[in-house]
Amino acid sequence: MCRKRGLTALLPPIPLKLVAPQGFQRYDCKSCGDCCRGRFAILITQADQDRIEAQGWTSEELGIGSNQPLFNKTPAGTQLAHHADGTCAFLSDDNRCRIHAKFGEPAKPVACRLYPFRLIPVGTNVRVDVRFDCPSTAGNIGRPIAEYRNDLVELLKAVAPDQADTVTVPPFAGKTMLTWPQLCRVTDVFERVLLDVSHGVTRRVAACVNMSALLREMQVDTLDDHDLDDLLDSVVSTVQATAVGDSLQRTTPNGMERAAFRQLLGTYGRYDTVGKTDPLLHRLSTTLRMLFGMGTIPQIRQGLPQVRFAQIDNMRCEITGEAALAVERYLDVHLSSMGFFGRAFYNRSYLDGLNALLLTYPLVCWFARVFAVAGGLTAPDVSCVQRALMIVDHQHGMTPVLDLPSERSRMKFLCDRAILRSFVIFYGS
Repeated sequence: MCRKRGLTALLPPIPLKLVAPQGFQRYDCKSCGDCCRGRFAILITQADQDRIEAQGWTSEELGIGSNQPLFNKTPAGTQLAHHADGTCAFLSDDNRCRIHAKFGEPAKPVACRLYPFRLIPVGTNVRVDVRFDCPSTAGNIGRPIAEYRNDLVELLKAVAPDQADTVTVPPFAGKTMLTWPQLCRVTDVFERVLLDVSHGVTRRVAACVNMSALLREMQVDTLDDHDLDDLLDSVVSTVQATAVGDSLQRTTPNGMERAAFRQLLGTYGRYDTVGKTDPLLHRLSTTLRMLFGMGTIPQIRQGLPQVRFAQIDNMRCEITGEAALAVERYLDVHLSSMGFFGRAFYNRSYLDGLNALLLTYPLVCWFARVFAVAGGLTAPDVSCVQRALMIVDHQHGMTPVLDLPSERSRMKFLCDRAILRSFVIFYGS
């Protein structure tokens, strides 16, 4: 099922807060055309449709059948027309958008103008998230995100309904509720742990798992802001002190845990395109091979190297250097944007969404190892990690498949503290 390249709904027309004002995350469109080749069903607004219809496009210009409409009505909304291979009808042979080339960037659908950014309402601000399924984002290529502020402010005006109310605060955990400012404070302390460069990235992710478990057991909703700040400082000190002596003992997850993890890998690794569905027999075969994890990994997606499960599991290494910085950027961008929970992530609570984000770390490590093994490397380099990030982030929070009851149950199981920590260490060290 293809992800929808649409807009975050009900964005309040309020000041914009950028996710990465320091400039550590960069992006520029390099006209690779990757996002226009059927990986997204491009949802458009009525204003988009009216504007494109007024541009006077013909089927001959777009290379589509004379009876094929420019727009398709689906249960998810109105989509731009696509060719049989899933490619957007407006993508030219030189990887340029025909609308952009002929009428300028403002004439494009808002969803296309916004990608790879996501706008996340957070109380009285809107934070900016960035998708890492874009090669430029994953490769950190281009201008600092802060330089896009004016463009994003204009896009915010285009997508924010005039009567939009502030988005309801999602639960912190279970029935525990905090205010938006309090959730921002919690996010700040998780960033402190994640960005503590005195430790390796695996140790930092494991520390975040520990802190999430500690906070879940505390009655944080009974505290005023001052007491909450004191508690958070105490928890951070405890977690960081524990991290120093953490042995990161590598234990092999049990059979049920590994089967669930491999099935989740299959969900994240699938490559869907608009209008195409893999034959049922192929899907069934892939599912069974991922379930049992024996022999060579199945062809989850085109271009994924065919290596053996045992080669991936037997690799003992930690992601370091530029590769570790790429993972750090990915996790921190999504953490600081606060787009990992609530309406931006299947209406999950703060801590459930956070644990799901931390679970992407062993997923990324697994796919990075696939590329490392295929390349004859002893550990994933930055190229391996960037390719893994593109795979995982294309699905995370975007595909409807991850919101199915079976997938929600599987993710909840894998996000148990002990299980999540074991996978973080097993594939991260």
